[in-house]
Amino acid sequence: MRFISMRTVGLLVAFAGACPALAAEPDIPASFVTENEQDSLVPHVGFNIGAGVSFPLADSGKRFETGGAFQLGVTYNFNRLLGVQAEYLYSGYNIQSNVLDSTGVNGYHSMQYGDLNAVFNVIPARPFGIYVLGGPGIYHRRVEITEFAGVAAVPYCDPWLYICYTTPVSVESVLGARSRTDFGLNAGVGISLRLFGGPMRLYAEARYHYIFSGDIDTAAGPKKANGQYIPLVFGLRL
Repeated sequence: MRFISMRTVGLLVAFAGACPALAAEPDIPASFVTENEQDSLVPHVGFNIGAGVSFPLADSGKRFETGGAFQLGVTYNFNRLLGVQAEYLYSGYNIQSNVLDSTGVNGYHSMQYGDLNAVFNVIPARPFGIYVLGGPGIYHRRVEITEFAGVAAVPYCDPWLYICYTTPVSVESVLGARSRTDFGLNAGVGISLRLFGGPMRLYAEARYHYIFSGDIDTAAGPKKANGQYIPLVFGLRL
């Protein structure tokens, strides 16, 4: 029988002691971690909600005032850098006073769109991030012109306050309204800031939207009403 030398036994013991250390994950600084289980509440899926202002440009800017905007979106992230976003936005604008010269005539313009964007995270939010996004969309625009038609008396009663009286309210009649749905494109950039090391992030983004209008019949013949807008939105991502 051959006996194993003490040197061989020592090497085997040293190797056995080293195996757990080799199998264990090395300590990696937090700043170099490439994956984070708290990137979103649902794996690969993110949500955003925001609000802000929308600036009409070019011919749209000559007719409509700066308006407000509300935004909702959901994003599927293929990885930390690339995702695809489905989004809805509503914005509203008053018509500039110098456009409607008639006294007592007012106008309001609303726009809703749904778009599908590619999102590329140039710098993932750890904690500060920068991303770019863009894609096609379907845009629904509506313009309504109203006229002040006088004052009506409306009764108001509140039994909890023990009061009942009549209050005057203004009455408007719709002179005309037109709406249409067109194809458009958008592209923009955003910044985000991770909060408390979790999935919630503050974001701010600006995007340029161009809407391709078809021919619209007017007294002077067919014309196009291409639209250009830049919404500036602030909100939260999860």
